[in-house]
Amino acid sequence: MEFFETEIYKRYLEILNRDGCLPQKRDGLGAQGLGAAEPQAVSFGELLEKYDAFCFDGYGTLYNRGAFVYPGARDWFAALRSAGKQVRLITNAASDVDRVLAADAAKRGFDFSEAETISSGSLLKDLVKELRAGTAANANQACGPLKLREVYYIGRETGKNVLAECGMTAVAPDEFPEEPVVAISSAKDTDETYARAVEILRRPGAILLVLNSDAWAPKIDGSREPVSGALCERLRRESVDESNGGNGGNCGNGGKGCTTYYLGKPFPAIWKKVSASLPESLFNGRKPRVVMIGDTLGTDVLGARVAGFDSALVVGRNEPAAELLVDELELGIRPDFYL
Repeated sequence: MEFFETEIYKRYLEILNRDGCLPQKRDGLGAQGLGAAEPQAVSFGELLEKYDAFCFDGYGTLYNRGAFVYPGARDWFAALRSAGKQVRLITNAASDVDRVLAADAAKRGFDFSEAETISSGSLLKDLVKELRAGTAANANQACGPLKLREVYYIGRETGKNVLAECGMTAVAPDEFPEEPVVAISSAKDTDETYARAVEILRRPGAILLVLNSDAWAPKIDGSREPVSGALCERLRRESVDESNGGNGGNCGNGGKGCTTYYLGKPFPAIWKKVSASLPESLFNGRKPRVVMIGDTLGTDVLGARVAGFDSALVVGRNEPAAELLVDELELGIRPDFYL
């Protein structure tokens, strides 16, 4: 794992620990945490027998860009449908609304319904409501409630549909929004848009909306690349401006930097939505037999721990096999199973 990537996931851990989101002990079907025995390597068939509900990451686990599908992934999905298991697509993609993400998955052979698809972008509406009311956690109360009619947006063009569902529009790349708010859904920045985003985020009361918390992602050829979460961390760090005043009070934040809100895995809001979507019968006085299957320690595996679910890590995609043990020790994160 890249050093900068490790730093990002350590920050996520610090936030989750600060907010009391990480249980100290687990009573799942697999390993009992990092200090326990090494996670068991299992086949998908073995997981099929153990769990009632299966949550999947999308990119890097089931499929990748375009029409690319990982070998065996369609077989996993067909077996779950045949067995009548609960399935959910839990994705940090904020490139479009859930009904479109579900349709895109169906084109690849995974017929998740809209109700079975839960994306980080779908969480934005609730956060925007809180920000407009001035009740969002960590909000800069000195600024009061926000209008949030405009944002400075970096991401895919289709990601503007997510903004539109919240009653927001993206200003042109060379303009400023009426309030200092930047939203990022993918690493589609240019030198010019990056510089403009930094300028906005250095203003007093600035807010950074991280619509996709993924720091790194695997490519089809097996290589890996920094994505939205890495871009957001660079912007967050560069938002710190020690100066005060000037330009009518539009520059300088006294070294405080912007206020950052993270959506999606591993943070708790998405897991609350996942749990609410599952049948109540799965929670009848016992730990739900739910497993999260993904390719990333810092989002999928850590997120499953936040949710109280077990986890299975697909090794060798976003987590290189040769670096796995070092990364587990560095982050203090270990899945229940290797898949």
